[in-house]
Amino acid sequence: MSVYVKLSAEARSPAEPSSGPLDMQYQDSADDGVTFEYDLHPSGAMRVLRVFEDTPHRVEACFGPGAWLQVTGTYLRSGSAY
Repeated sequence: MSVYVKLSAEARSPAEPSSGPLDMQYQDSADDGVTFEYDLHPSGAMRVLRVFEDTPHRVEACFGPGAWLQVTGTYLRSGSAY
């Protein structure tokens, strides 16, 4: 399942107009065998991980606890290596 993140208006860069929340999408790709999952740090920071079948996961994006409002997708299973 892909990961969808809704960012707060305050998370936008100063050059972007703040017209409300910004949605970020990380789409799975059946062609490449790549999926996206997310995990949460105890601080509230959230990471979006690019998950490969045969290689270590890669951090695709990281959002501070005040930057994201909502996330949907697959939560990284505990015990998975990255």
